[in-house]
Amino acid sequence: MGRAALAQGCRASSAEEVGSNVTSERRSIEELISTEHRRVDSVFAEALAVLQEGEEPRVVRDAFARLREQLETHLGLEDRLYYPALRALRPAHRGPLAAIAAAHDVFRARLMEIAARIEQGALDAVRDGLQSLCDTFVAHEAAEERLLRQIDLELQAEVRAPAR
Repeated sequence: MGRAALAQGCRASSAEEVGSNVTSERRSIEELISTEHRRVDSVFAEALAVLQEGEEPRVVRDAFARLREQLETHLGLEDRLYYPALRALRPAHRGPLAAIAAAHDVFRARLMEIAARIEQGALDAVRDGLQSLCDTFVAHEAAEERLLRQIDLELQAEVRAPAR
């Protein structure tokens, strides 16, 4: 399977292009995070392609290190910047936002497990673990983007509502 096919396979099929209802002056929270998701997806695809191509362990470690850094950075931004603000701004969505944050902890644990398999040289287990993580992350992205779309629509409706 080529890199392009892997990239397509690791993208959330339910993610829609955003922007039709967003002004040029303001990007929606969904658009910001969706853009981040696409970056992570592309790095997942690269790492999976390296494993699929049977690269040497050093190349696998390097590809995984890039993925881990990109994913950790993304999760950190969501956990420390985006979601605390959204929980404060939208208390009604605290439960779903907490579930998203809990999933982030699971992703971090799975990254540690995959790193350990790389050090053991268990590349088949690495490939399976990385594909499973990618699939789980894609489903997570889709759910997250649906929630963010809902929150953004609520915010837009409030901005458009006449002042009382």
